[in-house]
Amino acid sequence: MSDYPEHEKLEKIADKSQFLGEFLEWLQGKYTIAEYVDDTLWPVRKSIQQLLAAYFEIDLNALEREKEDILEAHRQGVR
Repeated sequence: MSDYPEHEKLEKIADKSQFLGEFLEWLQGKYTIAEYVDDTLWPVRKSIQQLLAAYFEIDLNALEREKEDILEAHRQGVR
C-alpha cells in the first residue's frame, strides 16, 4: 500500500467518478436530489464531491491531509 491510500483509491475510480460526477451535475440542473430521513423526503445538501466520496468510500479529510503531506514532501525536496 502506498503512503497515500486515499489518493490511490481515487486514482483507481477516476473514470467512474468522472462519469458519475457529470451525471450528478446534469441531474442537479434538472431535478432536486433527495433522500428519506425518518420517513420524510428532504433535499440532499451535499456537494457532488461529497456524494461521490461517500459512494466510493473516499475519506475527504484523509485526502486533504495526504495533499498537505505531499506538498510538504515536495517543499522539503522528498518525492
